Amino acid sequence: MSKVILCTKKEATHPFIFLNTKVEISTYEELCFYIYNNTVLISKSALSDKLFDWIRDELGMSELAAKLTALSNKTSYAQDLLVEILNAGDYYEPEEIVTYVEAWQKYRKLSPSQRKKLKADGYLGYRRYIKAASIYDEIIDDHPDITDNVFVGNVYHNRAVAAANNLDTYDAKRFFLKAYELNGNEDSLRGYLIVFAAGNDSATIRQEIRKYDLDDEDFENLMIEIGESNDDVREMTIYSMLQRAVYNRMNKDMIDYDKRMDIILGQLKDEFREQAI
Repeated sequence: MSKVILCTKKEATHPFIFLNTKVEISTYEELCFYIYNNTVLISKSALSDKLFDWIRDELGMSELAAKLTALSNKTSYAQDLLVEILNAGDYYEPEEIVTYVEAWQKYRKLSPSQRKKLKADGYLGYRRYIKAASIYDEIIDDHPDITDNVFVGNVYHNRAVAAANNLDTYDAKRFFLKAYELNGNEDSLRGYLIVFAAGNDSATIRQEIRKYDLDDEDFENLMIEIGESNDDVREMTIYSMLQRAVYNRMNKDMIDYDKRMDIILGQLKDEFREQAI
């Protein structure tokens, strides 16, 4: 979670876990924050007796739990339940809740593909790459019926990011290139070149760069971008780790390259194992 949450209510002895994102929450305030920022990832099925019992037993909010149980049998929309939760306390101001409701009303007016992309983007943000990839693939399958090439290109770009983070360099390269063809975004081309660099030497990379009317200065900038990350490698995404490993290999620093690749492969195994649950 990206901001400090001052908890004023009871803290749960046993946290509640949203299974699709593996996020654990222990207070009413954390529940509200998660709801406000992840609505597209919360389905009606996730709002079950298990959550309502947790709200009653762990947070001591029996009145809210009873309201949710009654409302759950009357509404088919998850968001009606979520608004009830937000209104039960004072973590968000009334104006913020109005903004939340308005945002959800706009969401309902989006096309199915737009709604799917928002959900996939949410999973991508939580590093649930397999889930994200499957939804992006659904949108791509509908590509012939979507007229907005920039939108489709952005879908391909994020699908490439998911592939890169699963070390599927073949799909990552072709999806980044397809994205660039459709959206003309230099970030997509740069993503392709970074993945391409992972399996080639400097001369081959320079040759590839020239295919896209780029020059040696662009090559140097790309190498600087790959090498400039100063974040702790264990806090980075696999894709970012791969960029750093590429930099080590191209500078013949094979000791650090091997260390980073060991970390990448270890984290990749852990994430595959977690996503399979």
